[in-house]
Amino acid sequence: MPFADFDPTQPFTVEEAREAGRSRWLRNGRCRRIFHNMYIDARIPDTVVVRSRAALRLAPEGGVLSHWTAARLWGGIVPDNANIHVSFMRDVRFRVDGIKPHRFRHRLHIVKRHGLPVTGPEQTFAHLARDLDLLDLVALGDSLVRKGVTTPQGLLAYAESWDGQCRREAVAAARLVRERVDSVPETKLRLLLVLAGLPEPEVDIRIHDADGIVVFRIDLGYRAARLAFEYDGRWHDDGDQPAKDEHRRRHLSTEEAWTFEIFVAKDVFETPEATLERAVAALEAAGIRVDRPLSDAWRPHFRCPTAQAA
Repeated sequence: MPFADFDPTQPFTVEEAREAGRSRWLRNGRCRRIFHNMYIDARIPDTVVVRSRAALRLAPEGGVLSHWTAARLWGGIVPDNANIHVSFMRDVRFRVDGIKPHRFRHRLHIVKRHGLPVTGPEQTFAHLARDLDLLDLVALGDSLVRKGVTTPQGLLAYAESWDGQCRREAVAAARLVRERVDSVPETKLRLLLVLAGLPEPEVDIRIHDADGIVVFRIDLGYRAARLAFEYDGRWHDDGDQPAKDEHRRRHLSTEEAWTFEIFVAKDVFETPEATLERAVAALEAAGIRVDRPLSDAWRPHFRCPTAQAA
């Protein structure tokens, strides 16, 4: 590689550095290792885009970024996975630490994202139905919709036409994806209620003033009964956010007759059964009918100390 063509801000190999007369960079700390035989200028941040570019340079021809990697490139939220995932529509022999190859016999839906070949958001969702549980798959769908790269209807239509593995799981999750969901914990609080058979709350209720301008938002709730269910994550303790939350809830309670039930991480992830009991009490107090007994469909997805102790 001619010296003038060498760009250390893009992934490069040891051989390319030597050809450009930059071998010393590999020893003096001016570059960092991404994968075996793939380096970059140490000043370039370690991002999924950078690692994806490096992985594709090492991968056989025809590789497409997929699974967790594609989800993150689309702006979706998925559990941590250290590998860069690359899919092929042919058999390949390829092994590099940190890069996970996949082989598919169905056609890959390839779209460019950040200039890279990536499986489309709907196919990415369907692929991950094999690996993610229901809660995380719905959370992924909610986050993809919030990013504006797909819609609940688009995910469901794709899942229903999917002829790959775990079609049933993809369809079940797609049916639960909603628009305007703010966070993964909010998704999981909603799913706890829905899987238990409680009436599904409306997402992102917007309160308008006399001029039609949105002045307040409510995470989850039952508009007709003026009952709000909200999840307070750690960000609600930062800066002036507690004061803003208090002002909003006080105004809506005193001026609009809303009742608020506030949930935190422990309620959803450690004591879901007690949380359901609290939700049922709030719903019935608001005049909302609850079918009993509650469904146990939530139990496989949430920690239940009572069941574990038994």
